[in-house]
Amino acid sequence: MLMKIVVLALLLLLIAPSGLIAFSQPVTISYPMGVSFFSPFTIYYTNEVVGVVNITNMFIGDSYLPNGQFLTQGNMSLQLNAMVYGKYWAQDVILFHQINNTYFSTTLVLNLWDLEGPFTTTFPKGNVSVYQGLGVLCYIGPTFTVNLPINIELFMVINSTSLSFGYYINGHKGIYYTAPIGGQFQIGGYSIAGVPNDLEFVFGGPGGGSYVKAFVYGSMNLYILQNGNLQIVPYALSVGFDTAESVVGISSNADLSNLWSPYVTLSAGSDDLQVLWPVKPALNVIHKNSSVIVNLSYNGKPIPWQNIELETLSITGLQVSSTGVTNSSGYTVLNTNSSVFVVYYPGNFTLASTYYISVPYLSNFVSDIESAYNTLVNFITHYNFKHAIVSFFGNVKNNVVYSNKVAVNYVILEYILSFICGVIISAILLKFKR
Repeated sequence: MLMKIVVLALLLLLIAPSGLIAFSQPVTISYPMGVSFFSPFTIYYTNEVVGVVNITNMFIGDSYLPNGQFLTQGNMSLQLNAMVYGKYWAQDVILFHQINNTYFSTTLVLNLWDLEGPFTTTFPKGNVSVYQGLGVLCYIGPTFTVNLPINIELFMVINSTSLSFGYYINGHKGIYYTAPIGGQFQIGGYSIAGVPNDLEFVFGGPGGGSYVKAFVYGSMNLYILQNGNLQIVPYALSVGFDTAESVVGISSNADLSNLWSPYVTLSAGSDDLQVLWPVKPALNVIHKNSSVIVNLSYNGKPIPWQNIELETLSITGLQVSSTGVTNSSGYTVLNTNSSVFVVYYPGNFTLASTYYISVPYLSNFVSDIESAYNTLVNFITHYNFKHAIVSFFGNVKNNVVYSNKVAVNYVILEYILSFICGVIISAILLKFKR
């Protein structure tokens, strides 16, 4: 019997590759899920970006490489990514490893990319290399073990001479790296690499363009420094565009119960591409004699104290002829003697612009009134996510917990051989005792 066990162990050693047996599954369409800020209308510049997430429940399953090959289990990244003048891509990342249902190991790691090619800058510490033809700095920060609920804040601050990477994780806080790269974060337009200069705070696989199966329950938000204050981003989308890591099973939606203080809710579900805000409100119009009764609402709730314009056609085009402000019930009354008019709502923070046309042929005159919501929906549904950049986290060693998909690895073989040696020694001792 002992000989059979030894032979079996030796066979396992002979057939096992240098690590583990690889398993794969069909390639899955997935996206980096969370919240991102990208403006197709204008370019924003800022010196500080902040992502905040509160996690009440989380499970991290298997992750796979882009070709569907099994990578690991229980590991996931949360990335705060931003572009510096469209030339440098800064990633402030936290890597999660699930220990049990409530405990997680969290490791800070950063990537800083030179999208023009290899770095010529000298850095005080970290691993500088060339990855996918681009210069990349990778530095591994501190590790903390935390339990649910988890409160995390990742932030990056830049000035004319330096870029700092910081964190707050369940009471642990600090700046763990400062790079000699100066400038401003640019949001809007496209980088040298051809990807949007977006600001993204998103969940994804543990690196290498991988995707992970996971779910998260909680909330998150994204902030930029404007006029000396941190402000919620004016445009929010459910997916990121720059990073190639992605996730299956996390749904990102907007909570707009307070239109002036929105936030993102995270839950288990489908990874839908959607505009979180601004949203398009309902504009209902009733024309009676010279009165135009206007009601503005969202999800059946009135929107008070909003400016509404009534525009009529003149020789030079549409001109504002009447204005009003919605009352506490979302109503206002405008006046006109013409049956040909446009009621226009210009929008306000989380509310996109919208309009009502009294006669169809006026649509030719309002073609330049484009809703921010419609523009963002068009952008997100037609974007080619294959342009994303594969993150590279260097020598970070995840605490891998192999699933039953992995039949053999050397750690398991060591346990098997130790067990065999124990059996053999016990048999010999018993023999001598006799």
